Amino acid sequence: MTSALLCSTVVAAVVTASACSDAGPRNDSKASLPAVGPLDGALPPDFDAAALPMPPDGSVDRVWHAVVDVNLPGPHTLYALSDPHGGYDRLAVLLAAAKVTKEIPSSPEKITWTAGDAVLVVAGDLIDKGPQPLEVIDALRTLEVSAAAAGGLVVVLLGNHEAEFLFDPRNSKASASDGFGVALAARGLDPVAVAKGLEPHGAWLRERPLGAKVGHWFFSHAGNTKGRTLPALDLTLRSAIANHTDYADGELVGSDSILEARDWYVGAVAATNALALGVSHIVFGHDPNALGAKGAIALGQAGVLFRIDCGMSPLVNDSTGCVLRVHEENGVAIAEQLTANGTSKELWRGAP
Repeated sequence: MTSALLCSTVVAAVVTASACSDAGPRNDSKASLPAVGPLDGALPPDFDAAALPMPPDGSVDRVWHAVVDVNLPGPHTLYALSDPHGGYDRLAVLLAAAKVTKEIPSSPEKITWTAGDAVLVVAGDLIDKGPQPLEVIDALRTLEVSAAAAGGLVVVLLGNHEAEFLFDPRNSKASASDGFGVALAARGLDPVAVAKGLEPHGAWLRERPLGAKVGHWFFSHAGNTKGRTLPALDLTLRSAIANHTDYADGELVGSDSILEARDWYVGAVAATNALALGVSHIVFGHDPNALGAKGAIALGQAGVLFRIDCGMSPLVNDSTGCVLRVHEENGVAIAEQLTANGTSKELWRGAP
């Protein structure tokens, strides 16, 4: 995890912007995640920073955040997808078709970013329901590095399948014939060791944030933030992980959590949640039937909501994948759906 990511969404009472700069060389490219200023009302009087999880490398001068705030100067193209579920081959084709990557790579470790200073958010569920979860993880780990070198940024979020695996690495989903456990066994990896972060793939999964704010857009796997502000959400989720390092916490794997909730957005809830977060749009995956027909990106409430789980895994097969692309033209934000066969469709336009 880069120092820029670790220093994003900084709670001033815990880690100041200057402390972040002391953590190591600062990447001042457009791909960095600068620390934000003080977050009013984020910390209770009895807040104990030592109780919150620190980076896996054990350093004490950086604080890991469950929600990252991507503050980038000027307009940037934003890409997002969700729920690849072990569908590495389809993911590779989709990213190349969207011109996020140079071409379909010969192996996950050879994937190459070609989207310049754009941002890509992957909203979780990399594993289960598909044959190549480790290849999906390897490709995204490689793409993080490749994007950073080119001035771009890749943010991969945790999904409910990852959280459930970290909670119980032998759960029924992971142990199924199309589950993560099968892929781990094929490589001779112990699921328990992976879930504890004692192996590189597991350590990387445990570093994933649960939410990301990019400009006026907020991303998480299932979307339910329960009306919390960004700092309050970050504090709640970090505290949940600190108190339950095995992820056995209702805020993480409960039925109304940010990773598991369905149908949470009825009435004015979505608009209220967006206002509290300081965004105009909430983007989520998780439920391929939410907001509209499955197999395509769906919108709700005049573009406040975007559901981007398109059922792209070959074992789900609602589609071969969709990417949400948001860019600005003449001061207008335009959201489009890109597909694996190279087609594009405008979904929404409005104030950036």
